[in-house]
Amino acid sequence: MTNYESTLPNPKNLIHALRDIGYSLETALADIIDNSIAAQASKIYIHISLKDKIFDSYITILDNGLGMNENELKNAMSLGSFDPLLKREDKDLGRFGLGLKTASFSQATKLTVVSKQDDMINARCWDLDHVSKTKKWEVAVYNQTQIEQIPRVGELEQTGTLVLWENLDRLIDLSGKRNIKDVFLEKIDSAREHLGLVFHRYLAGEAGLKKLSIYINGDLVIPFNPFEGAGKPFPEETIGKIKIQAYLLPHQSKTAVEQYKKLGGKDGYMKSQGFYVYRNSRLMIHGTWFRLAKQTEATKLARVKIDLPNSEDFLWSIDVKKSRATPPELIKAELKRTIERITASSTRVYKSRGARISKKNYLPIWIEEHQHNEKNYRINYENPLIDSFLNSLDNETTKRVKEILTIVESNLPLDTIFADLATEPENIKQSSISDEQLKNYAEQYWDIMLKMGNDNTAIAEQFKQTEPFSRFSDFCESFIHFKFELAR
Repeated sequence: MTNYESTLPNPKNLIHALRDIGYSLETALADIIDNSIAAQASKIYIHISLKDKIFDSYITILDNGLGMNENELKNAMSLGSFDPLLKREDKDLGRFGLGLKTASFSQATKLTVVSKQDDMINARCWDLDHVSKTKKWEVAVYNQTQIEQIPRVGELEQTGTLVLWENLDRLIDLSGKRNIKDVFLEKIDSAREHLGLVFHRYLAGEAGLKKLSIYINGDLVIPFNPFEGAGKPFPEETIGKIKIQAYLLPHQSKTAVEQYKKLGGKDGYMKSQGFYVYRNSRLMIHGTWFRLAKQTEATKLARVKIDLPNSEDFLWSIDVKKSRATPPELIKAELKRTIERITASSTRVYKSRGARISKKNYLPIWIEEHQHNEKNYRINYENPLIDSFLNSLDNETTKRVKEILTIVESNLPLDTIFADLATEPENIKQSSISDEQLKNYAEQYWDIMLKMGNDNTAIAEQFKQTEPFSRFSDFCESFIHFKFELAR
């Protein structure tokens, strides 16, 4: 018969280990908001009070949800208050029963929760300094007088919950050289963006979800939909209880500059491509292909929405922070097929835009050359405008001009162009051709082609496929019409 002995964890050591799970301010706030949504709140007010002394600062998260009675609050303040293997309510955003505590401990040493229900108000407090000092798992139970001293407690409605973080020792690095308030305000802005993305389906009032409003210091958090303006999505797929919907965002040439910047988000298109995994409509993970594909420039417009119910938590290895997951092996094959389909379409968006450079019967300024599996770009001497100019020169001058053009070709700044296209394509603008210049070039071209023995119909057809005219379809049509009218 095996003997067993009790080995209780050291409260001081374990409580500080729980502080280092890896929350940021925005992920910690999101975890608290999950509880508010589970409590059917429609409004959440986040108030961040920054004082000159960081330990006098505090953060409150107040909602108008169902609230908790005394027993429910006692259970909510217990570590590991829910068995993750048990079935949760369908719309419950919780996981382990740790989020409230671990999220709060990651930012502050003092957590107070006040909850109001049935005209009764109760409050309990975790003070990590007390736990470290006494080495006991003790939670303070506040009386009515103590409750009345809690910041913003008077703003609770008939029902609701207030979470208070004090002693924000992890929120600001006091050893840094930057102004503490500047750093703090940056973190608030980052939190605002994060919450607008993570809860965008709730904030927008998507069908089937209770509309949610989140305020940070009085300002409404605006939802950011990463699929906005993507147009018609790919057909939805269903794998068991999982729904998959693939999208292609519009190329920068097909959308307004501001909209293009907005959809890129703070991380840019390269880092924002990939899967967007939602658990009960709450975004958990985004900007990853789960190592099933590489993030490339050609696929940066591809985004795939995955909707999971909370019953899939175990299979997807959802972590405490609800910010990391791993698709099960049975799903990976299906996801890979989805990737192949959408990335092929995404790649075509770019290839189709570059196809004209080597299209048969097309006369660009630049052309591709392929040799030994390598590709380079050179000036197209067969373009009628360039060919005519070179033929107008004597042999010696033609040779010198071609030498100079070879130097231009060999020093094309491909690395810089690629980097700029990846990070800020909307800011890349080549110098434009004036209407007068374009008309002069067109007249020269038409005269050259006539002297070569072409009729107007043949010239018009080739004209529309010759750079720079091919880039100005309206001009092409009007100029061709003008030439045909003259010929009558």
